[in-house]
Amino acid sequence: MRILYLDCFSGISGDMTVGALVDAGVPPEKIEAELKKLPLSGYQLRWDRVVKKGIYATKFEVMMQESAMDHHDHESHHAHRHYSDIIDMICRSELSSEVKKRSKQIFHCIAVAEAKIHGMPVEKVHFHEVGAVDSIVDIVATAVALTELNVDYIVSAPVPLGCGSICCAHGTYPVPAPATLEILQGVPIRSSHLSFELTTPTGAGIIKSQVNSYGPLPSMKVSAIGYGAGARDLPDQPNVLRVVIGEGTHARADSLSSSHLEEETVYILECQLDDMPGEALGYVMDRLFQKGALDVYYTPVFMKKNRPGVLLTVLASAPHVEQCEQFVLKETTTLGIRKDIWMRKVLEREVVSVATSYGNIRVKQAIHQGKVIRQMPEYEDVKEAALAHQAAFLDVYAEAAQQARKKIKEE
Repeated sequence: MRILYLDCFSGISGDMTVGALVDAGVPPEKIEAELKKLPLSGYQLRWDRVVKKGIYATKFEVMMQESAMDHHDHESHHAHRHYSDIIDMICRSELSSEVKKRSKQIFHCIAVAEAKIHGMPVEKVHFHEVGAVDSIVDIVATAVALTELNVDYIVSAPVPLGCGSICCAHGTYPVPAPATLEILQGVPIRSSHLSFELTTPTGAGIIKSQVNSYGPLPSMKVSAIGYGAGARDLPDQPNVLRVVIGEGTHARADSLSSSHLEEETVYILECQLDDMPGEALGYVMDRLFQKGALDVYYTPVFMKKNRPGVLLTVLASAPHVEQCEQFVLKETTTLGIRKDIWMRKVLEREVVSVATSYGNIRVKQAIHQGKVIRQMPEYEDVKEAALAHQAAFLDVYAEAAQQARKKIKEE
């Protein structure tokens, strides 16, 4: 398995990504040739070798030629392009299907974030900075380079965002920019004392749409290393994106392949309660599941003054954590909630139906590396069948499990 690791210790942007991938071995001529398949004009690509805090890196830059641009391109560069126009331009080009797919993935990721921020349908989103010619070039060039490298799996380090403020098309915003933060929901991020924008919306879009998992450098036999330089100089560290490419071991490759489906970010909400009746606690649990909680449970605890109470723990994914949090604050007696972010790995799951003498019973299958490793008949189906046929619950459960195993053997 060919693995690409994005070591974004100083953040990531579109130009840093292209520079790093070229530094790792992608011919600049290949990128230039592919970009000519897009109906864009008035720009030149510049490749320089620069030094960032003692590290030689490739600096990629899109140089705009104002005098060579026609009115349409001039307005597009300084104003905006619509998302639908960009996608149409990519689809109509002679780029390869893989390059088109990666390009559209990155743009779609950014468009969804912009649509949510500005409260409009995705197809009506128009871009400012990301819609400019240089950003279109950055994104498509990244797609070309990733396709040329023929990597099977991409891993990224946690993404630093920086701090301070930045001037955007709509005014001055705190770092990270709204689009960057929206895109990176569910992605491990980390704080930084540097008062700069370390990760741009384009960089965030690349991370969110192209990366399979996050964590430390995976075990591999390294074959190439590349450094892509950022525009500014940072005070205490090199402003570069490092990419590491190599072949993973067979065992590690299997683990990485399966982790694309297994690894996810979850939020943990907790609070202690010692003044709520049991009926109310049951209501709270039921409603939290209705609001999208992944799991809810109570743990007996002893609180101050030796009062018996319960620890309420809620697991939720990013889209549902806010409404779960607000519900707990509104419907329980707690005065506050502790919140943490964890990474978890879960087995792929699939629900199938098996025929039994008691009727059809749904069975949940746990799948690891493409194989079913265990099967569990669904409780509600077994209960209803047992009641309907006046049969023992365990008898219905055992037959459903037996039929599920038989079905696997036949397949």
